[in-house]
Amino acid sequence: MIESLRVSRIVAAWISVLWASGALPLAAPAHAWSHGAHMTTGAIAYDDLARSDGDVLVELDRIIAAHPHIDRLRQHAEGIEGPERVRVLLQWLARWPDDIRDDPEFDCYECHYELQVVSGWTWLWPFRNGQASEAFSRHFAILADTEAPLRDRAIAVGWIAHIVGDIQQPLHAGHQLTWDFIGTDRAGLEAFVRSTAGEKATSLHEYWDYALDAEGEPEATVVKWARPLQTEIPRGAIKGLVYSGSIEQQFANWLDESMLLAGRGAYRGTALQAVPEGEDAPVMTAWENHFTVALSKRRVVTGGYRLADVFRAAL
Repeated sequence: MIESLRVSRIVAAWISVLWASGALPLAAPAHAWSHGAHMTTGAIAYDDLARSDGDVLVELDRIIAAHPHIDRLRQHAEGIEGPERVRVLLQWLARWPDDIRDDPEFDCYECHYELQVVSGWTWLWPFRNGQASEAFSRHFAILADTEAPLRDRAIAVGWIAHIVGDIQQPLHAGHQLTWDFIGTDRAGLEAFVRSTAGEKATSLHEYWDYALDAEGEPEATVVKWARPLQTEIPRGAIKGLVYSGSIEQQFANWLDESMLLAGRGAYRGTALQAVPEGEDAPVMTAWENHFTVALSKRRVVTGGYRLADVFRAAL
């Protein structure tokens, strides 16, 4: 109960700070938990470990070498030597669970989310859908088990990196149930908005997913955000970065944060006018675009720091 109240207060503080920042220069309209955003989370985790826990990175490097797709991963680090090579590998592992979707040996569709109805008829379906918590606990146990096969531990690295990133995104934790979305809006995938007038309609989920994407290849997003975000939002500036309890209990609090952020931040204003058909999609305001980018920046960098802490706890 105490931790639940703390989560609620932390989320309220986050939102009040971001709302108050409306006088800041507006960021570009949203277009990012894309591949690039997941890679950014991996890069931030690497940088955070490199500052104080190089031994954890050495162990990660040893484990990653046993990954079943290591040859494919190493292609992305070709020509890169030294510590930067491990940073690149971790970036690509953080997006790996998206890259192997539809691969029956590795894919787990419901491991990417854990959703609760946070807007509309919240009373009608008070249950959670998705397996993010169970998947995180399972893979953390594997990674922390020094007797487990290195191959399994390497797979766990990728899933942990991805899930920790995913559940920072509010619409991987909450969605709405209304007359217009009688079977829920499927985490915003069936609710359409436009970031600006004249823009093509996009689902509310993708509006959040791509909020930070830079133009070009996913690596461009890493370059744009990974190091600058650590300067703009250092560990010490994030209220509630670390909770008490086991790493699994902390994960539960992170998920609760995102559910609250979905209800109080994502499903408000123009988002509540989102429609099932793109043709009539409403236009988000400039302030709403700014808020989405500002909150996305904070959640991505928070995910990176928390991922580093997970690796510290496991290794």
